[in-house]
Amino acid sequence: MTLNIAVHSFKGGTGKSTITANLAVLLALEGRRVGVLDLDLAGPGLHVLFEMTPDEIKHTLNDYLLGLCSSEDIAIDLTEKMNLKQGSLVFVPASFKAEDIIKVLSKGYEIGMFRDALAVISRLHRLDYMIIDTHPGIEKSTLVSMGICDMNIIISRMDSQDIFGTGVMLEVTRVLEKPQILIANMIPPGVDKEKVRARLETLFNAKVITAIPFYTEILRALSSEVFVLKNPNHDFSTALRPAIEALEVKANLP
Repeated sequence: MTLNIAVHSFKGGTGKSTITANLAVLLALEGRRVGVLDLDLAGPGLHVLFEMTPDEIKHTLNDYLLGLCSSEDIAIDLTEKMNLKQGSLVFVPASFKAEDIIKVLSKGYEIGMFRDALAVISRLHRLDYMIIDTHPGIEKSTLVSMGICDMNIIISRMDSQDIFGTGVMLEVTRVLEKPQILIANMIPPGVDKEKVRARLETLFNAKVITAIPFYTEILRALSSEVFVLKNPNHDFSTALRPAIEALEVKANLP
């Protein structure tokens, strides 16, 4: 049984895609079979983090939603490319071509098609986890993924607008009766992360699973790589550990 996880933030720039990619790889490094799907149809970026070149991407989620290919065609096995010795990683990219983005955003898509794609890819690759990176804010694709998935990860920064928006996102998960994991990301230097955690937990009446400092090393990587692969001993990996443990508990895997 695949655990479907949607990763959200109210605003862009929270590190949502970076956390998605790194969580997926860390889970795979622990021997899990993991899928990652880019549902940020208006601004896809996971293909850059996974260092994908255009010739490596034959079909995209957009192609499937537009009826141009089957769901079996859109999942790319990155296990060998990521040099994963155990576990596996498959990736479903969204198109970064302007015409494809416009077509899907203007035409829309059927929820049933998206749900069917998740089921087929999860079954085909025997996935333990499918992690879905969504578009920031609240729009159709966000609500679709939040409703379909078994668990939601909400990413928040210490920004007044984003904190307000995080409260909205958490309320949506509660209305949908979906469990959530709240992550405070990019805590500024000199700010006590435990105080940040306590403040957010009081404000939202929700547990902050982990508070992650702002790491300049990740900024220097320019979102062009999966950071934990090349920096396995960095504190960032340790900071993600509580989120991984929470997912393992929810999945109840052996």
